Amino acid sequence: MEPPISTPESFPFPFPKPYDIQVELMRTVFEAIEQRKIAIVRGSGHVESPTGTGKSLTLLTSTLSWLEHNQQRVDKADEDRLRAKLSEDDPDDPAWVIDRAVKRAIADRRAMSDARRERLGRAKERERQLRLAAARGAFKNGQYKRVKIGESSGQEGREGADDSAFLPEDADSAEHSDGLVLSREVRELMARWEEANGDGAEVKIYYTSRTHTQLRQLTSELLKTCFANEGAESQQHMDVSLVPLGSRKQLCINDKIRSLGGDDRLNETCLDMQKSANARCEYLPSKDQEHLMLDARDSVLATVKDIEDLVVAGKQSHVCPYYATRRAVKQAQIVTLPYNLLLQKSAREALEIDLTDQIVVIDEAHNLIDTLLSIYSTTLTSSQLGNAISQLTQYLARFRNRLKPTHALWIRQTLSLLQGLVGVCERVLASHGNGKAKAEMIDTNTLIGRTGKGNDQVNLMEMVKYLKESKLARKVSGYTEKLAEGGEGGSRGVPGKASSRHSAIAAFHTVETFLLSLTDARDDGRVILSVDQKVVHLKYILLNPAERFREVVEQARSVILAGGTMEPISDFFTQLFPFVPRDRFKTLSCAHVIPKSNLLTQVICRGPTKVDFEFTFGSRGDERVLAELGRVIQSAINLIPDGVVVFLPSYTFLDSIKSVWTKSGVFYEPQSSGDVESILRDYALAIATGGSKRNGALMFAVVGGINFSDGLGRCVIMVGLPFANVGSVELQERMKYVEGLDGAGRGASRELYENLCMRAVNQSIGRAIRHANDYATILLVDSRYAQSRIRNKLPKWIDQDVKVQEDWTVAMRGIAAFFNHKRRRGV
Repeated sequence: MEPPISTPESFPFPFPKPYDIQVELMRTVFEAIEQRKIAIVRGSGHVESPTGTGKSLTLLTSTLSWLEHNQQRVDKADEDRLRAKLSEDDPDDPAWVIDRAVKRAIADRRAMSDARRERLGRAKERERQLRLAAARGAFKNGQYKRVKIGESSGQEGREGADDSAFLPEDADSAEHSDGLVLSREVRELMARWEEANGDGAEVKIYYTSRTHTQLRQLTSELLKTCFANEGAESQQHMDVSLVPLGSRKQLCINDKIRSLGGDDRLNETCLDMQKSANARCEYLPSKDQEHLMLDARDSVLATVKDIEDLVVAGKQSHVCPYYATRRAVKQAQIVTLPYNLLLQKSAREALEIDLTDQIVVIDEAHNLIDTLLSIYSTTLTSSQLGNAISQLTQYLARFRNRLKPTHALWIRQTLSLLQGLVGVCERVLASHGNGKAKAEMIDTNTLIGRTGKGNDQVNLMEMVKYLKESKLARKVSGYTEKLAEGGEGGSRGVPGKASSRHSAIAAFHTVETFLLSLTDARDDGRVILSVDQKVVHLKYILLNPAERFREVVEQARSVILAGGTMEPISDFFTQLFPFVPRDRFKTLSCAHVIPKSNLLTQVICRGPTKVDFEFTFGSRGDERVLAELGRVIQSAINLIPDGVVVFLPSYTFLDSIKSVWTKSGVFYEPQSSGDVESILRDYALAIATGGSKRNGALMFAVVGGINFSDGLGRCVIMVGLPFANVGSVELQERMKYVEGLDGAGRGASRELYENLCMRAVNQSIGRAIRHANDYATILLVDSRYAQSRIRNKLPKWIDQDVKVQEDWTVAMRGIAAFFNHKRRRGV
């Protein structure tokens, strides 16, 4: 058992004096990691300092501090074990002999560490030389000029090859990262060799967030710490390397492959080009040029980079950054990656991520449950089924006499199951034509039972395993491409002539994913059968995120969930962690660092002419209520400087508002994400040019995730409660599911329904206050916010001082006093 580490009295925070709440957060995270617990840190988005330094930096400081202390513990434990072993091997040796042997071993370890530091120093110098070369114009078309790796002959593909390349692969072989097929024994030997040469796995931090932008901000935060800076202070602390993991789509630097578009198409073409002797990707070094890949790996580790930096470095060195980052992971202390790469088991396996005894930090964790449900939900259409069956039938007819019995058996069983699913689709389509309901919800056992032909006896788990190991999708689609080209050679691995092939790949991957979904326990998910323009859709929806997250929780040493607006958190315990005992949790609710005088929150029950506000779905089109809302907004903006943001429950409601509010200086959130930046720019400009009164602009937005700090959001008006459509088949099934959970109770479905709504509200109103000196007023315009059941689901930093106003005049006086106080203080 490892000796415990005491929580530090202070942490190496990069700024003179962290807030008390930041210290408390660091202590909570440190203790959770040390005690192998799950930490749920609520309100961590509000631990910002006046310099804008906040949650990410606090999480980095605490996790890296533990990592450093743990390394010291490991070193001491290794020293003690060595001393004990030497004493055991030769009890007659005097103490000085043992001390000398131990010191020599410690010196050897330090020499290895020094060698690593020297190696990464050389990588930094190479980067410096590349930057100098760029400044001197030694680059052409964005690439460093040096001998390229394996020029293509233009005769890529399978010319002269027989059809044996299309036979399924056996389970006793596996594809190595550079495209070679190696036995499991050889791969294990290579892994041991890498570990002996300093490439062994270390305890590391896997840090995931919702967007690439948020992860990029983390890399800039790391540069502020003593763990990354070069200087006297940094020499006293552990050297830290950060590796950002991304998809091939993000990291590929081969323009020919990138031009194909589509993740599946890009992935498959990349893998094909690795296997082709004549069409190998020019950016992937061969085995005799392994030193180039090692140099690229060291470049990733040497300095803190984000995805864009890696792409630039890859183009300069002419080495693939996707594979360079994968090689660098084992020696990294921090690995950043988007949600899907960490939460999806197949993605972890593809990236060879082993979470055993590792630290997992999930930022923006308020979306975690919905993200898991989304990642593991998949749709298979009748047209995709037809495509897959046609391809597989052709393939079986051609290779029937050349297939090993195991392959032939699994392919026939797969074909039978897919034909059975087509039969299900045909019956759904016939029912639709007879005027029956469009959508039907069934469990996975019922679906398999309807396929007939004894398919309910097939082991789906083994079938999916076979499909992955044999790489049947790639084999079948490769043969299909050859047929489409008339059988005269082809362009396997070459961009441009593979549209039919890649559509087949997409179909087969979807088939694999859908079949994998059907292996879930009966109660973990449902299948929705529906028809859209004579195409039948079989949509698997996951209901139980806990089972999909269980492996992460059980493997990791500690899981840290952090978010600024995680209330209400009851769903996390009932839906995500029902298998975890409560004593394994550490929770912290962070108070906001702003003073109470910087926030005024009021519930507006009725408007100036005494019209009651209750924006139920049926009343949102009531002209009398809309007119009263208009009077509230008009009165408020006359008192509030700079920007006012009005959050609405839906785009439908937003459209109804647009028809009434067409004034200049009024902005509306666009439904297209590509237009958001330009609208926000115009909105900010209108505020900046608002004149001496500073009455700048009004923005209508739908409940969501746009930040409105400082003058962009001096007032947030939340209109109504954004309840989800209770008529949704998926939502109804999810509510029914949570009712049946152990210990859920009779009100579990209502709790879920309200929590979904209030989490959306909390995310929106939390966007107004972004740092310690920020200030704003929040108006909750709906009488239902006065109910204690609803109000108790607001963030703790808000609900403690919420004022319920039955009279709009009183609310206006509060707003006027709030901003008059700010003006008197010269804010």
